[in-house]
Formats: sequence, structure tokens, C-alpha cells
Amino acid sequence: MSMLGTEDIKDYKTTARQLFAEFLGTSLYLSISLLAETNIGKTVVGSSLANGLLIASVIQIIGHVSGGHINPAVTIGVLTCGHMTVIKAILYIIAQILGSLLGSAVAYSVTDDNLRNGLGATVPYFNLRADQVLGLEFIMTFILVAVVLSVMDKSAKGLGSGPLAIGLSVTACQSSAILYTGSLNPVRSFGPAVIMNIWIHHWVYWVGPILGGITAGVIYRFIFTIVRERNTSD
Repeated sequence: MSMLGTEDIKDYKTTARQLFAEFLGTSLYLSISLLAETNIGKTVVGSSLANGLLIASVIQIIGHVSGGHINPAVTIGVLTCGHMTVIKAILYIIAQILGSLLGSAVAYSVTDDNLRNGLGATVPYFNLRADQVLGLEFIMTFILVAVVLSVMDKSAKGLGSGPLAIGLSVTACQSSAILYTGSLNPVRSFGPAVIMNIWIHHWVYWVGPILGGITAGVIYRFIFTIVRERNTSD
């Protein structure tokens, strides 16, 4: 029953704080990052930096409370790696979905009708096929979730700030591939899709990142995690 996480429900105060943190963090991320996708602010560099640095900022704010996932693919990767329970993962994803809707609604409300430009709804560029987009989303999210898990790994020697490392991984992936695709986060795609009613190949922005998160979780758990064997002479 420990994997299911029934104990998490009993500790409702901690769980409530974590869920609020995920809800607030996701809404803050989308309410500001989507502005970089409007006709006023849209550039490859600007969008990539906005997403990566905002993610780093939000993780810095809420990371000590909930881990700062703000992404179902990250949550599923952390679950797969064995760092959280099933019930809590489901609750996290619900909070993230609700946060994405609020954040997208805020971005919509502060942007003029003529400037919204799809409000950052993720659609394939250059007439890419769905399988091509799925593959790119898979690879990029694999990188992101692997970085998250390495930041969580106390045996891994980081190069400095964990939130910044995670944010820079998003910036690097998006600046490389944003002209093809660049979600890395199902709820980053879901909120604008609902608000703007744009659903072109929307399913790939769930399947690709989630598969990337699962794969990163499996590889990190069974290959990259260093298990230090206890000295039998102790």
C-alpha cells in the first residue's frame, strides 16, 4: 500500500500545501510565459528564455514545498523513479491541469484580441507529421526529466543551482527545436488549447512528454542511480 500512497491522504495538511504549490506554480508559469508567444513578444530566443527562466524561478519559489514539478511528465517521471506515490502523483497532475487553465485565462485576459496569435497553443510547425512531433517531444522531455531526477539525486554532483539547471534544459531544448515543436509539458499545451480551442495533433503533446518522462524515470532508477553497498566489515 506504500506505493499507492494512502498515508499521503492522512497527512492532508502537507498534501494540501503541496497541491496548492503545484497549482499556483503552474498558473504563474503559464500566465507569464504565454505572453512571449503573442504578436508582441514572439521570437525564438525570447520564447525559449521566457520558458526556461520562468520555470527556474517558479521552482525556486515552490520547490521546497512540492518539488516544483509544474508538469505531468515530470510528476510521472518522478513516480516511475520511485520518489512519490500513485495517489499523490494523480493529485499533482489534477492541480497542474487546473493551474494551466487559470494561467492561460490570465494570459488571455491581459492580451488584446489582435495580439493573441494563438496564445502559445502548441501546434506542429512546417507541416510536421504527428509521429515526428511525438519523437521530438519524447526526446526533449526525456532530457528535462533526467535533469530533474539528477537534481533530486543526492549522490549526483551538480554544477550549481538545481532550478537553474532545470530551466536551462528547457531553454536549450526549445531554442533548438521550437521551430519544429516545443512543449515538453502537457499542461503547457492544454491550457492554451482549451482557451483558444486549438487542438491540432494535441494528443502528441501528452503522449510524447509522458513517454519521455516514463523512460527517463526507468533509466534513472535502474541504471543511473548509484547504490552504495554497505561494507560488510562495519
